[in-house]
Amino acid sequence: MIAMERFGDDLPVRPYVPPTALLASGVCASAWLMLEAGWRLHGGGDMVPWLVACALGLISASMLALAYGLRGSGRLGSATRPLSMAGLGILIGCIASAAWLLRWQTESRSVLGAGGGACVLIARGDPSAGERGFSSTALMVDADTGRRLGKVRVLGDGKFENGSSIQAVCRVKELDDSEYAHSRFAKGEVASARIVSVVERGTEVRGVSIGALRARALRVIDADGSDSRALVAGTVCGRTTELDRSEARAYFSACGLMHLVAVSGSHFVYISAILERVLRHAGLSKGAQQSIMLLVMAAYVVFTGGAPSAIRSVSMVAIASAAVMGHRRAHAPSGLAIAVAILVALDPGTIYDLGFRLSVASVSFIILFGPYVRFHLRALHIPALVADALSITLVAQWATLPLTLPVFGELSLVSPLANLLVGPIMSGLLVAGLLGTGVATISDAVMQLMGVLGGLGPFVDFALAPADGLARISVFIAQVCAAFPFALVSVDATWVVAPIAYGVAFLMYVRWRFIMPRRIAAALLLVSACAVIHVTYWTRFAPPEVIVLDIGQGDAILIRDGPSTLLVDAGIGEATRTALARNHVFQLDGAVVTHWDKDHWGGLPDVVESVRVDRLYVADGAAGHVPAELSDGPSVSELREGDAVRVGSFVCEVVWPDVRVSGDENADSVVLDVSYEGARGSLHVLLTGDTEREELEAYMGEVGDIDVLKLGHHGSRISVSDEALDKLLPELCVASAGEGNHYGHPNPACVRAVEASGSKFLCTKDVGDVHVTPGNPYPQFRTQR
Repeated sequence: MIAMERFGDDLPVRPYVPPTALLASGVCASAWLMLEAGWRLHGGGDMVPWLVACALGLISASMLALAYGLRGSGRLGSATRPLSMAGLGILIGCIASAAWLLRWQTESRSVLGAGGGACVLIARGDPSAGERGFSSTALMVDADTGRRLGKVRVLGDGKFENGSSIQAVCRVKELDDSEYAHSRFAKGEVASARIVSVVERGTEVRGVSIGALRARALRVIDADGSDSRALVAGTVCGRTTELDRSEARAYFSACGLMHLVAVSGSHFVYISAILERVLRHAGLSKGAQQSIMLLVMAAYVVFTGGAPSAIRSVSMVAIASAAVMGHRRAHAPSGLAIAVAILVALDPGTIYDLGFRLSVASVSFIILFGPYVRFHLRALHIPALVADALSITLVAQWATLPLTLPVFGELSLVSPLANLLVGPIMSGLLVAGLLGTGVATISDAVMQLMGVLGGLGPFVDFALAPADGLARISVFIAQVCAAFPFALVSVDATWVVAPIAYGVAFLMYVRWRFIMPRRIAAALLLVSACAVIHVTYWTRFAPPEVIVLDIGQGDAILIRDGPSTLLVDAGIGEATRTALARNHVFQLDGAVVTHWDKDHWGGLPDVVESVRVDRLYVADGAAGHVPAELSDGPSVSELREGDAVRVGSFVCEVVWPDVRVSGDENADSVVLDVSYEGARGSLHVLLTGDTEREELEAYMGEVGDIDVLKLGHHGSRISVSDEALDKLLPELCVASAGEGNHYGHPNPACVRAVEASGSKFLCTKDVGDVHVTPGNPYPQFRTQR
């Protein structure tokens, strides 16, 4: 007990949260509200009147806060200073975001008014790899007048490198109301532009400039050469285009290590350390050394693409340096708050940048709670070296989980261990990569000036060998950690995650007391027990049910009973992975791909990354047409008519197709007659893939009376006939379709036919997931909404 009291006496001092934190909060909150208002109004014509009204309200509120905050003197004035800071922040954010929105509206009118056609596009930033090629942010310029029109998102088959320009004929499309369009709006882009044809290619970045230096460094690194070189390019140059398409990215994401690649404060710590050693022997004054280091760091921010998180880091360094040179004490929380306020005021769209938000959240929590958590880890007799690294990892994850879970829907349980193992290696990789890339790039430039072309390959490999080796080790460790059972679990993140995480942080900051080790152990045991019970229930004792998942415009049906699970189709994109998470699926015994339309298999690569899938089932003859994206996936088995797949007490019998098929056509879809007989009652479901009434009438005689019909082809006009409905007699018909889809699914004629037959009709776009469970005497169903 005496030892515990001594630990309590040594508790770190609670960090001071300055009034500038409310300044930054006011800027961010008002900027977010204004930009959200602008986004919701952008399709309704002129947003200026609405923005003026909103701005007047915010300015009035901020002026009242300022007036109240500045009214008193003495203790009253000191007590109300935070309120005045908040009011000032609201005022700044309101004015900055109003100017940003008006500029966006002007550029939008210019770009859409030009209507595409012939224009000049100048790339701004590295290209991003997608399912349909590459996309880049570009500045659109009128080809005739040279007038700047605005920023657009350029879509094309090839890489449009940063700084390069082309004259092209484009097809311009206005931003719709999707989440993706919202993210482009936050970047200041006003439209999307698909390149129809290239008229003339401009020159790439050349000469003596930071952009030219970066292009040369990337050419020397050769990120396309291997996963390790892609990791070096990402760590040193801030370019992740090639890394995003590599297996290393999957391993790092599964282990929660991507923050080690992003350009952040650690980069500038090592740069300043290297520079300090060099400048120390130059005999320069302290002020000159600080100025040179800031210039080099600013240049490195430009070199790595100018990510908001990197700008935030350099801004904090600059603020701290200014304080020191002004004979003031550098205060990290104040520096962070001022940096955030300045960056958001200069570019309000920064508040939507996930990297910036993660950077701010993790740094603020490390400043506030890092010593506190480290102290308690030491109280648990964890060695100091491990406690230092582990406290930073835990605090950063605590801060960022409420931001990452709603976006990615995944939780890395192996992240603390992986960060402890890979973190030091990545630090070495950063230093070795900076030095090796610098030497190789300078040598390449010198050889070119001397007129010597080629022949540097072995020297470049030698210079980059240490970084390359450390990158290989990092990828290997990440691969091993990612292979652990439940290393990465899908989580259905709800709105309660952020209030709980940040609410606990607020209470801990307010109380700031020593927590007895036995209470920490008890809390950890309780959390672990709840997690084990949750996973055990859903992996061993899940109730029998068929779930038509709401995954947008596509098909995905989950069949499960106890420990057995089968997924029929996987939609497209990440929606199916998210749907499996909200239904507590941690593994799949198999997945059936009814046919090779992208909206039936496109989400499977994401599913395979997040949960274990033991086997892939396709139609007889379709195995030879497996897409390249699934070539490294689960082993493939073909299903013939009459074959059956068992899922617990469910029997899924194949009733179509009756011949060998390629799997490329809707009529090739695998159709499953799913039946259940057990203690919970009975259930009979027909899953039809994309087959329509012609195929349905061919196989319906083998099926008989059913309880539930999953309508073929998303409820198209010819998905079902009156004859089929009379023969099958389903009590419930379900269509899987996405809200606002341009196909018009489900077709009103299909809906009328179903309702006229006396069957109930449901569509996932209206009710969400549709759960159907066995019952006695009748099956039961419920919906997500």
